[in-house]
Amino acid sequence: MKFLASAATLMLLAGCAHWFGPAHGTFSVLGFTPESSACVLSVGGTDSSSAPRTWTVSGNFEQRVLINPSRKGHRVTLTCSGALVAERTFEYGRDVAPGGNLSL
Repeated sequence: MKFLASAATLMLLAGCAHWFGPAHGTFSVLGFTPESSACVLSVGGTDSSSAPRTWTVSGNFEQRVLINPSRKGHRVTLTCSGALVAERTFEYGRDVAPGGNLSL
């Protein structure tokens, strides 16, 4: 009987794991900058009070990113010469798979 109760509890918890999504992980942001100018790529949570992570990119780029969990999703932006060139919100594990690519 204890085994049956333990198995049922484990199955319920495993089913609920889908709603929490992946804890953290890596993926790659793919894109290009206008006229091969140096730009700033920024990735962070949409609801996060902490500063997003930033990288300087130019030309065609592929930037590997490690992100922390965020229930409200994440935002990636590309800024060149102070002007916002591209912006995209996404949910890690849904819009981009762990280890996958996200086109900007």
